[in-house]
Amino acid sequence: MSDHISGPRALANAIADITDVFAFPSPDRANHLVLVMNTLPFAKVSNAFSEGLIYRFRLRPLTANAPGDRAPFSAGPEVGAEEFVFDCVFSPPSSAEGQPFEQEGTCTTPSGESVSFRVNDEDGGSGHGVRVFAGARWDPFILDAPAALKTVATGQLAFAELGAIYMDGKNVLGLVVEIDCSLLGVRHS
Repeated sequence: MSDHISGPRALANAIADITDVFAFPSPDRANHLVLVMNTLPFAKVSNAFSEGLIYRFRLRPLTANAPGDRAPFSAGPEVGAEEFVFDCVFSPPSSAEGQPFEQEGTCTTPSGESVSFRVNDEDGGSGHGVRVFAGARWDPFILDAPAALKTVATGQLAFAELGAIYMDGKNVLGLVVEIDCSLLGVRHS
């Protein structure tokens, strides 16, 4: 899902602008799920996460719909189905004069266990079946914005075979949580 700069809250407070959310199986670790939440378009390495927000991943079970239904699945929760919430919060950033800022984060698992990490630490933090990274990263939003705007304005497709990535070279603040699927009640195969 991608949705840059939309809504009054995102316009008033860019740090609250959730630009992208991704979920996918870990390419490196079997039976692990990777969740990514990006905020703050055009972020700089010097930007910190908000200490006033809860960055929340909420996972709900899916139910397969009947063949031919408009959507292939429906999101829970079903009666009695469990919801899994991973909350990440950040301390206020601090820095000594002339030094880069430091900021601590904590991710709380559905069982209430905490994993601590530092913003922009390449190793992140890990524990209790969870690994967490937070920091500035290349914005994965791939769109030829000028061509999209021209398409909307003229009603005619304006995309070239070789388009341009409008956000190329720009950053967002990325929060990445990798979860051992056993935390979600999924047995390893």
